[in-house]
Amino acid sequence: MKQVKNIFLSGHPIIAQLLTMIPKEIFNQVVEQENSDRYYKKLKSADHFICMFYAFLTRNGSLREVCKNISLIAQKLIPFGFKQLPARSTLSDANRKRDSKVFALLYLRLYTYYRTSLQGNWLDIGGEVDPGMVEVFDSTTITLFKEILKGAGRNPLDGKKKGGAKVFAKMNLAEGVPNFICIRSAATNENIFLKVMELQEYGIAVFDKGFNRYSCFEKWSSSNRYFVTRKKDNARYEIVMDFDCSNSRDIESDQVILLRYRENGVSRTVELRLVCYFDPESGERLEFITNLMGHEALTIAQLYKNRWVIEVLFKQIKQNFELKYFLSDSENGIKIQIWVALILNLLFSVLHKRIKEAEDFSTMVMVAAKNLCSYVSLEKFLVNTETYCKSIFQKELNNIQTEIWFSG
Repeated sequence: MKQVKNIFLSGHPIIAQLLTMIPKEIFNQVVEQENSDRYYKKLKSADHFICMFYAFLTRNGSLREVCKNISLIAQKLIPFGFKQLPARSTLSDANRKRDSKVFALLYLRLYTYYRTSLQGNWLDIGGEVDPGMVEVFDSTTITLFKEILKGAGRNPLDGKKKGGAKVFAKMNLAEGVPNFICIRSAATNENIFLKVMELQEYGIAVFDKGFNRYSCFEKWSSSNRYFVTRKKDNARYEIVMDFDCSNSRDIESDQVILLRYRENGVSRTVELRLVCYFDPESGERLEFITNLMGHEALTIAQLYKNRWVIEVLFKQIKQNFELKYFLSDSENGIKIQIWVALILNLLFSVLHKRIKEAEDFSTMVMVAAKNLCSYVSLEKFLVNTETYCKSIFQKELNNIQTEIWFSG
């Protein structure tokens, strides 16, 4: 009886398939650049990363659990740089002492490596703007179990206050993953992000009014960099020109304004555009300020409406990768966990693009996490799940028929 060949089998388990998405030369370059193995004899950077990669993907609740579980699959990880099973204390020390910069740099190198494969025009912002030139950014706060990083808000009556990490992220609309990340304490003011973030020439930044920094708007306006944001309620301005909006049902007004502000005690002005938009879905009246003077008013509104994608990104990372329970009580260890979660999200986003979104993102992550030792090709399985199931049952049916034939 002819055997049915299983085209879904892979030479490596799923965890190894995911690790091969990180080119060895990139990892080694990062380790060498940050010199992250210099003071570590027992736990090298590769061992440390694989342990954290496994821990956050499988949602292990403690370092003891990580060490026990990974020992069961360690043999499968040896070809991918895993050299030694760490003790719990050794892994704890590494989380506290090995600088999180090595994981941050690894994320940025992997982003650069996969950037082309991530691109794709999948958002509707009209024909006036190339999504590849639009950068949206926002911040999300991750609550911590104690005040390691200073939390936001007032101190409670009992004097105890939980800490929090604020993750600032910038994302290109055509890519779907962060291209710039800054991790600070939850108490950090949002408008400092414009100081550390760089915007490419002719790029368009889209952000909430909490990030508004008028001096930055003036700088961008004189250097071919653009933005769209909400107007603050206390903004002081003078109307210079009114445009005719009679042909647009949802645009109430479109004006050129002189926005007044003070910088280092000196009064200054910057010429901007103020667009008042009535959202037919929510019934809200929204006021946008921008330095995009030649675009349709509806395009300005549509650009801001697409800012929601970064909120979806934050939700995706928090839901699929462990950012509720931390395996370290140090600031460095917490940052390591955030960076590894971002790396996992990046790799699965690349995989999601490869399979042309044939499966839901969360389902894809869960299937991988629950079957890390399976030798089925994850990519082929996600694209052709039905065919895989048929092939398995056909193989079993053939085996049964063969046994009946020989027994006869």
